[in-house]
Amino acid sequence: MNMLEPIHNGCPFHEGDTSPDESGPRTKARESGPRLVSERPANKGHWLKQSAVVRTVLTSFFVLFMLAAAHLFMVVINAAEHAYVAPQPAAGMSARMFSDRPMVEELQGALVKARTPEAEAVLSDALAAAEAGQTIELHTLPITSFLVYSALGLTLLGFALLMVTAHLKSDAAQSIIGIFAGNLLWTGGIEYGLTIAARGLGVGKTVGVVDGQLTAIYGEYVLMKHTWGVLAIVMAYLAFLPSSRCPMFLWMRKKTPMMRGPVVTGRIYNFGPRSAFQYATTVWGFYLLLLWAYDEAVFGVYGLVTKGILFGSVAGSLYCLYKLYHQTGWGPALRYAVGAMIVVWTPIEILAKWGVMREPWLLLEPNAFVIFFGGLSVGTWALWRAAKKRKAAAKAAENDSVAEFVPQLAREASSLGRRDSTMGKPVVA
Repeated sequence: MNMLEPIHNGCPFHEGDTSPDESGPRTKARESGPRLVSERPANKGHWLKQSAVVRTVLTSFFVLFMLAAAHLFMVVINAAEHAYVAPQPAAGMSARMFSDRPMVEELQGALVKARTPEAEAVLSDALAAAEAGQTIELHTLPITSFLVYSALGLTLLGFALLMVTAHLKSDAAQSIIGIFAGNLLWTGGIEYGLTIAARGLGVGKTVGVVDGQLTAIYGEYVLMKHTWGVLAIVMAYLAFLPSSRCPMFLWMRKKTPMMRGPVVTGRIYNFGPRSAFQYATTVWGFYLLLLWAYDEAVFGVYGLVTKGILFGSVAGSLYCLYKLYHQTGWGPALRYAVGAMIVVWTPIEILAKWGVMREPWLLLEPNAFVIFFGGLSVGTWALWRAAKKRKAAAKAAENDSVAEFVPQLAREASSLGRRDSTMGKPVVA
Protein backbone atom coordinates (compact mmCIF):
# COMPACT_ATOMS: atom_id res chain seq x y z
CA MET A 1 0.00 0.00 0.00
CA ASN A 2 1.11 3.55 -0.61
CA MET A 3 3.23 4.62 2.31
CA LEU A 4 2.76 8.33 1.88
CA GLU A 5 -0.88 8.83 0.90
CA PRO A 6 -1.46 12.33 2.25
CA ILE A 7 -5.24 12.33 2.16
CA HIS A 8 -8.20 10.48 3.56
CA ASN A 9 -8.08 7.23 1.61
CA GLY A 10 -9.01 4.50 4.02
CA CYS A 11 -10.16 7.16 6.49
CA PRO A 12 -13.76 7.68 7.68
CA PHE A 13 -14.06 11.12 6.13
CA HIS A 14 -16.27 11.63 3.11
CA GLU A 15 -14.60 12.93 -0.02
CA GLY A 16 -16.02 16.42 0.34
CA ASP A 17 -15.34 16.70 4.08
CA THR A 18 -12.01 18.52 4.08
CA SER A 19 -12.49 19.89 7.57
CA PRO A 20 -13.10 16.92 9.88
CA ASP A 21 -13.49 17.47 13.57
CA GLU A 22 -10.63 16.85 15.95
CA SER A 23 -11.73 13.35 16.84
CA GLY A 24 -11.73 12.10 13.27
CA PRO A 25 -15.02 10.45 12.24
CA ARG A 26 -18.23 12.40 12.10
CA THR A 27 -20.28 12.11 15.25
CA LYS A 28 -23.69 10.51 15.29
CA ALA A 29 -25.19 13.85 16.16
CA ARG A 30 -23.84 15.32 12.97
CA GLU A 31 -25.00 12.34 10.93
CA SER A 32 -28.51 12.25 12.39
CA GLY A 33 -29.05 16.01 12.52
CA PRO A 34 -31.52 17.87 10.32
CA ARG A 35 -30.58 18.29 6.68
CA LEU A 36 -31.83 21.10 4.47
CA VAL A 37 -31.12 19.47 1.14
CA SER A 38 -32.18 16.27 -0.53
CA GLU A 39 -29.99 13.22 -0.05
CA ARG A 40 -30.27 12.12 -3.66
CA PRO A 41 -26.85 11.25 -5.10
CA ALA A 42 -25.37 14.08 -7.13
CA ASN A 43 -24.38 11.74 -9.92
CA LYS A 44 -27.76 10.12 -10.45
CA GLY A 45 -28.32 9.19 -14.06
CA HIS A 46 -24.68 9.41 -15.11
CA TRP A 47 -23.27 5.93 -15.71
CA LEU A 48 -19.63 7.05 -15.52
CA LYS A 49 -20.10 8.24 -11.94
CA GLN A 50 -22.20 5.27 -10.90
CA SER A 51 -19.64 2.65 -11.92
CA ALA A 52 -16.86 2.01 -9.42
CA VAL A 53 -15.39 -0.38 -11.96
CA VAL A 54 -15.01 2.41 -14.53
CA ARG A 55 -13.46 4.68 -11.91
CA THR A 56 -11.01 1.95 -10.85
CA VAL A 57 -10.01 1.12 -14.42
CA LEU A 58 -9.62 4.74 -15.50
CA THR A 59 -7.53 5.87 -12.52
CA SER A 60 -5.35 2.76 -12.79
CA PHE A 61 -4.93 3.32 -16.53
CA PHE A 62 -3.85 6.92 -15.94
CA VAL A 63 -1.21 6.14 -13.31
CA LEU A 64 0.24 3.13 -15.15
CA PHE A 65 0.61 5.13 -18.34
CA MET A 66 2.12 7.98 -16.32
CA LEU A 67 4.82 5.61 -15.04
CA ALA A 68 5.51 4.17 -18.50
CA ALA A 69 5.47 7.57 -20.21
CA ALA A 70 7.87 8.93 -17.58
CA HIS A 71 10.41 6.27 -18.58
CA LEU A 72 9.90 6.98 -22.27
CA PHE A 73 10.21 10.72 -21.65
CA MET A 74 13.67 10.19 -20.16
CA VAL A 75 14.63 8.09 -23.18
CA VAL A 76 13.58 11.02 -25.39
CA ILE A 77 15.66 13.50 -23.38
CA ASN A 78 18.70 11.21 -23.49
CA ALA A 79 18.30 10.80 -27.26
CA ALA A 80 18.00 14.58 -27.66
CA GLU A 81 21.22 15.08 -25.70
CA HIS A 82 22.98 12.56 -27.92
CA ALA A 83 21.64 14.20 -31.08
CA TYR A 84 22.41 17.82 -30.20
CA VAL A 85 25.51 17.51 -28.00
CA ALA A 86 26.87 14.03 -28.75
CA PRO A 87 28.84 13.56 -25.49
CA GLN A 88 31.74 11.13 -25.87
CA PRO A 89 32.69 8.66 -23.13
CA ALA A 90 36.38 9.42 -23.71
CA ALA A 91 35.72 12.95 -22.42
CA GLY A 92 34.08 11.66 -19.23
CA MET A 93 35.42 10.46 -15.93
CA SER A 94 37.09 7.10 -15.44
CA ALA A 95 34.28 4.98 -14.04
CA ARG A 96 34.05 3.08 -10.80
CA MET A 97 31.48 0.32 -11.18
CA PHE A 98 28.97 -0.57 -8.46
CA SER A 99 26.93 -3.19 -10.31
CA ASP A 100 24.43 -5.60 -8.80
CA ARG A 101 26.04 -8.58 -10.53
CA PRO A 102 29.55 -9.58 -11.65
CA MET A 103 30.77 -7.84 -14.80
CA VAL A 104 30.33 -10.97 -16.91
CA GLU A 105 26.65 -11.17 -15.96
CA GLU A 106 26.15 -7.44 -16.53
CA LEU A 107 27.63 -7.77 -20.02
CA GLN A 108 25.48 -10.81 -20.75
CA GLY A 109 22.37 -8.91 -19.68
CA ALA A 110 23.33 -5.90 -21.78
CA LEU A 111 23.97 -8.16 -24.77
CA VAL A 112 20.45 -9.61 -24.51
CA LYS A 113 18.98 -6.10 -24.58
CA ALA A 114 21.22 -4.82 -27.41
CA ARG A 115 19.18 -3.47 -30.32
CA THR A 116 21.83 -2.82 -33.00
CA PRO A 117 24.53 -5.01 -34.59
CA GLU A 118 27.14 -2.44 -33.57
CA ALA A 119 26.17 -2.66 -29.91
CA GLU A 120 26.11 -6.46 -30.07
CA ALA A 121 29.64 -6.52 -31.52
CA VAL A 122 31.03 -4.17 -28.84
CA LEU A 123 29.37 -6.07 -26.02
CA SER A 124 30.44 -9.46 -27.39
CA ASP A 125 34.10 -8.33 -27.50
CA ALA A 126 33.84 -6.96 -23.96
CA LEU A 127 32.22 -10.17 -22.73
CA ALA A 128 34.98 -12.28 -24.24
CA ALA A 129 37.59 -10.07 -22.58
CA ALA A 130 35.83 -10.26 -19.21
CA GLU A 131 35.54 -14.05 -19.41
CA ALA A 132 39.27 -14.18 -20.16
CA GLY A 133 39.92 -12.28 -16.94
CA GLN A 134 41.01 -9.04 -18.57
CA THR A 135 40.29 -5.68 -16.95
CA ILE A 136 37.74 -3.57 -18.81
CA GLU A 137 38.27 0.17 -18.60
CA LEU A 138 35.08 2.21 -18.62
CA HIS A 139 34.18 5.91 -18.65
CA THR A 140 31.02 7.79 -17.81
CA LEU A 141 29.57 10.38 -20.15
CA PRO A 142 30.65 13.95 -19.44
CA ILE A 143 28.32 16.54 -17.91
CA THR A 144 26.71 18.63 -20.64
CA SER A 145 24.92 21.97 -20.49
CA PHE A 146 21.96 20.32 -22.23
CA LEU A 147 21.53 17.92 -19.30
CA VAL A 148 21.85 20.69 -16.72
CA TYR A 149 19.31 22.91 -18.47
CA SER A 150 16.96 19.95 -18.87
CA ALA A 151 17.12 19.15 -15.16
CA LEU A 152 16.50 22.78 -14.18
CA GLY A 153 13.75 23.23 -16.77
CA LEU A 154 11.81 20.14 -15.69
CA THR A 155 12.09 21.13 -12.04
CA LEU A 156 10.86 24.68 -12.67
CA LEU A 157 8.01 23.40 -14.84
CA GLY A 158 6.93 21.06 -12.05
CA PHE A 159 6.97 23.97 -9.59
CA ALA A 160 4.89 26.07 -12.01
CA LEU A 161 2.27 23.31 -12.25
CA LEU A 162 2.03 23.26 -8.47
CA MET A 163 1.22 26.95 -8.53
CA VAL A 164 -1.52 26.27 -11.07
CA THR A 165 -3.23 23.84 -8.67
CA ALA A 166 -3.90 26.71 -6.26
CA HIS A 167 -6.39 28.10 -8.80
CA LEU A 168 -8.32 24.85 -9.38
CA LYS A 169 -11.46 24.12 -7.37
CA SER A 170 -11.90 20.41 -8.05
CA ASP A 171 -9.80 18.09 -5.89
CA ALA A 172 -9.60 15.66 -8.82
CA ALA A 173 -8.22 18.38 -11.12
CA GLN A 174 -5.76 19.42 -8.41
CA SER A 175 -4.62 15.80 -8.09
CA ILE A 176 -4.19 15.30 -11.85
CA ILE A 177 -1.99 18.40 -12.22
CA GLY A 178 -0.23 17.56 -8.95
CA ILE A 179 0.77 14.11 -10.23
CA PHE A 180 2.17 15.65 -13.41
CA ALA A 181 4.09 18.13 -11.24
CA GLY A 182 5.43 15.36 -9.03
CA ASN A 183 6.62 13.45 -12.08
CA LEU A 184 8.46 16.50 -13.44
CA LEU A 185 10.00 17.36 -10.07
CA TRP A 186 11.16 13.78 -9.60
CA THR A 187 12.55 13.46 -13.13
CA GLY A 188 14.29 16.83 -13.19
CA GLY A 189 15.37 17.28 -9.60
CA ILE A 190 16.15 13.70 -8.60
CA GLU A 191 16.70 11.50 -11.67
CA TYR A 192 18.70 14.01 -13.71
CA GLY A 193 20.12 15.75 -10.66
CA LEU A 194 21.70 12.47 -9.58
CA THR A 195 22.70 11.70 -13.17
CA ILE A 196 24.74 14.91 -13.22
CA ALA A 197 26.31 13.96 -9.88
CA ALA A 198 27.12 10.41 -11.06
CA ARG A 199 28.81 11.70 -14.22
CA GLY A 200 30.83 14.19 -12.21
CA LEU A 201 31.93 11.53 -9.72
CA GLY A 202 32.57 8.81 -12.30
CA VAL A 203 30.05 6.36 -10.84
CA GLY A 204 28.43 3.62 -12.93
CA LYS A 205 25.96 0.84 -12.23
CA THR A 206 25.83 -1.11 -15.49
CA VAL A 207 27.19 -0.92 -19.03
CA GLY A 208 25.89 0.32 -22.35
CA VAL A 209 27.18 1.28 -25.79
CA VAL A 210 27.42 4.94 -26.84
CA ASP A 211 28.81 5.72 -30.31
CA GLY A 212 30.46 2.32 -30.48
CA GLN A 213 32.17 2.72 -27.09
CA LEU A 214 31.49 0.69 -23.96
CA THR A 215 30.19 3.16 -21.36
CA ALA A 216 29.33 3.08 -17.65
CA ILE A 217 25.72 4.19 -17.21
CA TYR A 218 22.96 4.52 -14.61
CA GLY A 219 25.28 5.67 -11.86
CA GLU A 220 22.45 7.81 -10.50
CA TYR A 221 20.85 4.69 -9.03
CA VAL A 222 24.01 3.93 -7.08
CA LEU A 223 23.70 7.34 -5.45
CA MET A 224 19.95 7.04 -5.02
CA LYS A 225 20.33 3.78 -3.09
CA HIS A 226 22.12 5.66 -0.34
CA THR A 227 19.39 8.28 0.14
CA TRP A 228 17.42 5.95 2.39
CA GLY A 229 18.32 8.00 5.46
CA VAL A 230 16.70 11.10 3.98
CA LEU A 231 13.52 9.16 3.26
CA ALA A 232 13.57 7.79 6.82
CA ILE A 233 13.58 11.35 8.19
CA VAL A 234 10.68 12.32 5.92
CA MET A 235 8.71 9.25 7.01
CA ALA A 236 9.36 9.91 10.69
CA TYR A 237 8.09 13.47 10.31
CA LEU A 238 4.94 12.40 8.46
CA ALA A 239 4.19 9.67 10.99
CA PHE A 240 3.70 12.32 13.69
CA LEU A 241 2.24 15.07 11.51
CA PRO A 242 -1.46 15.48 12.49
CA SER A 243 -2.46 16.71 9.02
CA SER A 244 -1.00 13.60 7.32
CA ARG A 245 -3.74 11.15 6.37
CA CYS A 246 -1.58 8.28 5.21
CA PRO A 247 -3.56 5.06 5.89
CA MET A 248 -0.50 3.32 7.32
CA PHE A 249 0.23 6.21 9.69
CA LEU A 250 -3.44 6.46 10.71
CA TRP A 251 -3.41 2.78 11.61
CA MET A 252 -0.20 3.22 13.63
CA ARG A 253 -1.65 6.20 15.50
CA LYS A 254 -4.80 4.31 16.42
CA LYS A 255 -2.95 1.18 17.54
CA THR A 256 -0.05 2.79 19.39
CA PRO A 257 0.18 5.70 21.86
CA MET A 258 2.26 7.90 19.53
CA MET A 259 0.06 11.00 19.32
CA ARG A 260 -0.26 13.57 22.09
CA GLY A 261 -3.30 15.19 20.49
CA PRO A 262 -5.91 14.05 17.96
CA VAL A 263 -5.11 11.31 15.48
CA VAL A 264 -5.73 13.60 12.52
CA THR A 265 -6.62 17.25 12.18
CA GLY A 266 -6.38 20.12 9.76
CA ARG A 267 -8.24 21.14 6.64
CA ILE A 268 -6.93 20.43 3.13
CA TYR A 269 -7.47 23.32 0.72
CA ASN A 270 -5.31 22.12 -2.17
CA PHE A 271 -4.55 18.48 -2.99
CA GLY A 272 -2.07 19.38 -5.76
CA PRO A 273 1.12 19.67 -3.67
CA ARG A 274 0.14 16.62 -1.64
CA SER A 275 -0.41 14.56 -4.79
CA ALA A 276 2.96 15.67 -6.18
CA PHE A 277 4.70 14.80 -2.93
CA GLN A 278 2.89 11.47 -2.76
CA TYR A 279 3.88 10.49 -6.31
CA ALA A 280 7.55 11.44 -5.89
CA THR A 281 8.06 9.89 -2.47
CA THR A 282 6.23 6.67 -3.35
CA VAL A 283 8.37 6.21 -6.47
CA TRP A 284 11.40 7.00 -4.29
CA GLY A 285 10.45 4.42 -1.66
CA PHE A 286 9.93 1.60 -4.14
CA TYR A 287 13.14 2.48 -5.96
CA LEU A 288 15.03 2.07 -2.68
CA LEU A 289 13.27 -1.22 -1.96
CA LEU A 290 14.35 -2.72 -5.27
CA LEU A 291 17.83 -1.21 -5.34
CA TRP A 292 18.69 -2.72 -1.98
CA ALA A 293 17.05 -6.02 -2.88
CA TYR A 294 19.16 -6.28 -6.05
CA ASP A 295 22.43 -5.68 -4.16
CA GLU A 296 24.34 -8.97 -4.13
CA ALA A 297 25.96 -8.01 -0.83
CA VAL A 298 22.53 -7.74 0.78
CA PHE A 299 19.94 -10.00 -0.90
CA GLY A 300 20.72 -10.40 -4.61
CA VAL A 301 18.89 -10.06 -7.91
CA TYR A 302 17.72 -13.68 -7.75
CA GLY A 303 17.67 -13.95 -3.96
CA LEU A 304 14.76 -15.12 -1.83
CA VAL A 305 13.98 -11.59 -0.67
CA THR A 306 13.67 -10.33 -4.23
CA LYS A 307 11.39 -13.26 -5.07
CA GLY A 308 9.42 -12.52 -1.92
CA ILE A 309 8.99 -8.90 -3.02
CA LEU A 310 7.76 -10.14 -6.39
CA PHE A 311 5.12 -12.45 -4.95
CA GLY A 312 4.26 -10.02 -2.17
CA SER A 313 3.69 -7.20 -4.64
CA VAL A 314 1.48 -9.45 -6.78
CA ALA A 315 -0.66 -10.25 -3.74
CA GLY A 316 -0.53 -6.62 -2.66
CA SER A 317 -1.71 -5.56 -6.10
CA LEU A 318 -4.93 -7.51 -5.63
CA TYR A 319 -5.50 -5.95 -2.22
CA CYS A 320 -4.77 -2.45 -3.52
CA LEU A 321 -7.16 -2.92 -6.44
CA TYR A 322 -9.84 -4.03 -3.96
CA LYS A 323 -9.27 -0.92 -1.83
CA LEU A 324 -9.16 1.28 -4.92
CA TYR A 325 -12.52 -0.09 -6.03
CA HIS A 326 -14.05 1.07 -2.74
CA GLN A 327 -12.75 4.64 -2.94
CA THR A 328 -15.56 7.16 -3.29
CA GLY A 329 -15.10 10.02 -5.72
CA TRP A 330 -12.61 10.61 -8.50
CA GLY A 331 -10.15 12.61 -6.39
CA PRO A 332 -9.64 10.02 -3.62
CA ALA A 333 -9.58 7.19 -6.18
CA LEU A 334 -6.94 8.93 -8.25
CA ARG A 335 -4.72 9.62 -5.27
CA TYR A 336 -5.06 6.08 -3.97
CA ALA A 337 -4.29 4.74 -7.45
CA VAL A 338 -0.80 6.30 -7.31
CA GLY A 339 0.37 3.97 -4.56
CA ALA A 340 -1.71 1.05 -5.80
CA MET A 341 -0.32 1.14 -9.33
CA ILE A 342 3.27 1.52 -8.14
CA VAL A 343 2.71 -1.74 -6.26
CA VAL A 344 1.37 -3.23 -9.51
CA TRP A 345 4.41 -1.86 -11.37
CA THR A 346 6.91 -3.52 -9.01
CA PRO A 347 6.60 -7.08 -10.44
CA ILE A 348 7.08 -5.62 -13.92
CA GLU A 349 10.38 -4.05 -12.83
CA ILE A 350 11.61 -7.28 -11.26
CA LEU A 351 10.67 -9.42 -14.26
CA ALA A 352 12.42 -6.96 -16.57
CA LYS A 353 15.51 -7.12 -14.35
CA TRP A 354 15.48 -10.89 -14.67
CA GLY A 355 15.24 -10.60 -18.45
CA VAL A 356 11.86 -12.34 -18.53
CA MET A 357 10.23 -9.50 -20.45
CA ARG A 358 11.21 -6.55 -22.61
CA GLU A 359 10.34 -2.98 -21.70
CA PRO A 360 8.60 -1.36 -24.69
CA TRP A 361 8.44 2.00 -22.90
CA LEU A 362 12.23 2.21 -23.28
CA LEU A 363 12.11 1.93 -27.07
CA LEU A 364 12.58 5.09 -29.10
CA GLU A 365 10.02 4.05 -31.70
CA PRO A 366 6.85 5.66 -33.14
CA ASN A 367 4.66 2.86 -31.81
CA ALA A 368 5.90 3.46 -28.28
CA PHE A 369 5.17 7.18 -28.63
CA VAL A 370 1.62 6.52 -29.78
CA ILE A 371 0.89 3.90 -27.14
CA PHE A 372 2.35 5.51 -24.03
CA PHE A 373 2.16 9.25 -24.70
CA GLY A 374 -1.17 8.76 -26.46
CA GLY A 375 -2.47 6.56 -23.66
CA LEU A 376 -1.47 9.12 -21.04
CA SER A 377 -3.18 11.89 -23.03
CA VAL A 378 -6.41 9.90 -23.36
CA GLY A 379 -6.35 8.97 -19.67
CA THR A 380 -5.80 12.58 -18.63
CA TRP A 381 -8.63 13.80 -20.86
CA ALA A 382 -11.04 11.15 -19.56
CA LEU A 383 -10.23 11.89 -15.91
CA TRP A 384 -10.55 15.64 -16.41
CA ARG A 385 -13.88 15.20 -18.19
CA ALA A 386 -15.19 12.91 -15.46
CA ALA A 387 -14.18 15.36 -12.72
CA LYS A 388 -15.75 18.28 -14.58
CA LYS A 389 -19.03 16.47 -15.13
CA ARG A 390 -19.14 15.35 -11.53
CA LYS A 391 -18.86 18.96 -10.37
CA ALA A 392 -21.62 20.06 -12.76
CA ALA A 393 -23.87 17.18 -11.67
CA ALA A 394 -23.32 18.00 -7.99
CA LYS A 395 -24.24 21.66 -8.54
CA ALA A 396 -27.36 20.71 -10.50
CA ALA A 397 -28.44 18.33 -7.74
CA GLU A 398 -27.88 21.03 -5.14
CA ASN A 399 -30.00 23.49 -7.12
CA ASP A 400 -32.77 20.88 -7.47
CA SER A 401 -32.66 20.17 -3.75
CA VAL A 402 -32.95 23.84 -2.88
CA ALA A 403 -35.79 24.24 -5.36
CA GLU A 404 -37.64 21.38 -3.63
CA PHE A 405 -36.92 22.70 -0.16
CA VAL A 406 -38.06 26.31 -0.63
CA PRO A 407 -41.75 25.51 -1.37
CA GLN A 408 -41.79 23.06 1.55
CA LEU A 409 -40.39 25.74 3.83
CA ALA A 410 -43.00 28.22 2.59
CA ARG A 411 -45.81 25.78 3.33
CA GLU A 412 -44.49 25.13 6.82
CA ALA A 413 -44.16 28.86 7.48
CA SER A 414 -47.73 29.42 6.28
CA SER A 415 -48.99 26.63 8.52
CA LEU A 416 -47.16 28.12 11.51
CA GLY A 417 -48.66 31.53 10.71
CA ARG A 418 -52.21 30.15 10.68
CA ARG A 419 -51.58 28.30 13.93
CA ASP A 420 -50.27 31.45 15.62
CA SER A 421 -53.28 33.48 14.42
CA THR A 422 -55.68 31.13 16.23
CA MET A 423 -53.84 31.29 19.54
CA GLY A 424 -55.55 33.31 22.28
CA LYS A 425 -59.06 33.13 20.73
CA PRO A 426 -61.85 31.93 23.07
CA VAL A 427 -63.19 28.47 22.51
CA VAL A 428 -66.85 28.53 21.36
CA ALA A 429 -68.97 25.97 23.14
